[in-house]
Amino acid sequence: MGTDLANWLFLVSPSLVLFAGAMFLILFEAIVRPQNQGSLRLLSMLLTGVAMLLTVVVWGQANQAQEIFYGMLRFDHYGLGFQGVGLLAGFFALLVSHEYLEALKIRVGEYYALVLFGLFGMNLMALANDLMMVFISIEVMSLSMYILCAIKRSDPRSVESGFKYFILGAFASGLLLYGIALLYGASGSTSLPALAHTLAAGEPGPLVMVGGALVLAGFGFKVGAVPFHMYVPDVYQGAPTAVTSLMSTGVKAASFAALGRIILGYMGAGAANWEGALWFMAAATMLIGNLGALVQNDLKRILAYSSIAHAGYMLMMLASVGNEGAAGREALGGLLFYALTYTIMSAGTFAILTLLVKNGSDDTDISRLSGLGHSNPWLAAGMSICLLSLAGIPPTMGFVGKFYLFAATVQSGYTGLAIVGALSAAVGVYYYLRPMVYMYMKEGHPHIHPNIWVSGSVIIACVLMFALGIAPNEVLDWAEAAVRTVIVG
Repeated sequence: MGTDLANWLFLVSPSLVLFAGAMFLILFEAIVRPQNQGSLRLLSMLLTGVAMLLTVVVWGQANQAQEIFYGMLRFDHYGLGFQGVGLLAGFFALLVSHEYLEALKIRVGEYYALVLFGLFGMNLMALANDLMMVFISIEVMSLSMYILCAIKRSDPRSVESGFKYFILGAFASGLLLYGIALLYGASGSTSLPALAHTLAAGEPGPLVMVGGALVLAGFGFKVGAVPFHMYVPDVYQGAPTAVTSLMSTGVKAASFAALGRIILGYMGAGAANWEGALWFMAAATMLIGNLGALVQNDLKRILAYSSIAHAGYMLMMLASVGNEGAAGREALGGLLFYALTYTIMSAGTFAILTLLVKNGSDDTDISRLSGLGHSNPWLAAGMSICLLSLAGIPPTMGFVGKFYLFAATVQSGYTGLAIVGALSAAVGVYYYLRPMVYMYMKEGHPHIHPNIWVSGSVIIACVLMFALGIAPNEVLDWAEAAVRTVIVG
């Protein structure tokens, strides 16, 4: 038992570092009360970096998948891969937080502890092997996000954002929990392997069908999929931009990690029972996300609808699993690769939006970019690269990610869904080019001055976008091998 416990603690050491670090930050801020909260930012970045390093170390020690803590968590490269993506999203958000919070006059030390608690929940979601662990980790992550959205209590938009997210999130959690209860009634357990055994035993009964639909609805809310997407633009616009960045990237990656584990890892051929619902959700999410962004003039609302559309692209991969299950499907690594892709290009874009602060509050109207190409050509170039990658223009990694998803969908025999995705992506090019028109073809004096942290974030994002767009093979192979480890049996 002692040896097992030591091994389990080693495997979850990245999550333990985040939890212990969050507790320490709360006590440190309460006792020391540092005047310059930049030290809290540096300490939280250090802890996140340590967690990323431990993830790499643990990855190297993992030769085979294993269930730990009595089956509550499943340790495999799939979970570690998504865990790394979530930590990267958190690192980007922390990198630009201090100066942005100072500009907003938000001096709340708990901010950094809440970010770490949110990352802790994301880590557990990536490894969760039991529906109750899925629910608990979602709540740990979500409670942190609710508070972070409303952390600027003097701003009605921030309070409204947190309130909307909390109310609708509680409703989605209720759906998820009720679905888990029905699946428990059908299988006698909340364990994902037990549920897989029930599905493999024969035709699913009404409890499994209704329970599975409710669980899918709960995850649909977390990833911002249609028809559970209505909160996304308002919440993204009202929340502080650094928090929006983390919601758009880390929360989405963690939610897809858990949903992908259920569908790819345990449903097998049983995924066909929800094939129609997934097909509809993917198609509608891609279309409504891209069409909704066309009429927006606020950059955060544009990126909110963009986030919805990108959730649709990832759902397209899950919808194409079909009757044969995941084992025989091609290019499953597209799910993890695209999560990494979206995290990098979205984090770079949101880093620039943290500079759009006016009179102590966010002013992210698209007109704020007018003339940026002349006043700060390097920043405009970085913004353009991020937008072109989001649009899927070669030779960026956004193009590689979309191509990989569409090719896998076509190879799985879901050509119609791939056509819907390609057409909606073509529509999306328009609203990604609009900010570039303002930057280079409109007159204005934006008075946007990047600091070293934002510049560093944008440079890192741009380098990765080009590097993985030109030479993606090794990362694609890594993602493919990692996702294959989630398949049981």
